[in-house]
Amino acid sequence: MRNFFLAGLFTLVPFLTLAAPTEVASTKESFKLQSELAATPKPKATLRSGGALIQSVENNVWFDSIDISFDTDLNKNGFYHSLYLRFDADTNYKSIPVYAHFALKRTGAPEVIIHTSSIFTLYGTSADDWFAIESDLLHSLPPAYYDLVIRLYDADYNDLLAEISGFDEPALARLPLEDYSYDKPQVVVVKEESGSLGWLSLFGLIGIALSRRKLKPY
Repeated sequence: MRNFFLAGLFTLVPFLTLAAPTEVASTKESFKLQSELAATPKPKATLRSGGALIQSVENNVWFDSIDISFDTDLNKNGFYHSLYLRFDADTNYKSIPVYAHFALKRTGAPEVIIHTSSIFTLYGTSADDWFAIESDLLHSLPPAYYDLVIRLYDADYNDLLAEISGFDEPALARLPLEDYSYDKPQVVVVKEESGSLGWLSLFGLIGIALSRRKLKPY
């Protein structure tokens, strides 16, 4: 009986000690109506619109336009840790509740999901049901050129409705990004040795020696 109890306890230990995953990025959302995020002017790195976007999943939901930009390069190495993205998706349905996954992928490394969105609603081909995120990348993303992947899911059934990435659209390919831990400005520590102080110390020692010589009895 005791052995059975201990075996059961050891089986539970991994589940009791699991820690919550650390947040890869700090992300703010805005959608539909104007918000502080939407009202803030953003430099437009790329703008694709007019229903010309190519996507991997052909369905009753598709991406109509994507506006993307990046900023904040503290160490001036050409890689940024802040990402802004706004897109408008359309549907053949009158309305459909959806949520989005946003991920970054670099060559030779697994995909990193930076955000899973709140649920929002698409209304036919309306241009007013856009969705935007502003994301500060925190960790797990070394300096590299990343492809952005966006997936839209049905909020009721979790079915994948639409997917677009840098493989489909150049606007989402080779984004120069890194997380904040890599983007910190380099601190240069300068070690100084004062030559004048060294010479003054030497003169002081010589002065002490001479004074002692004068005081020495004959």
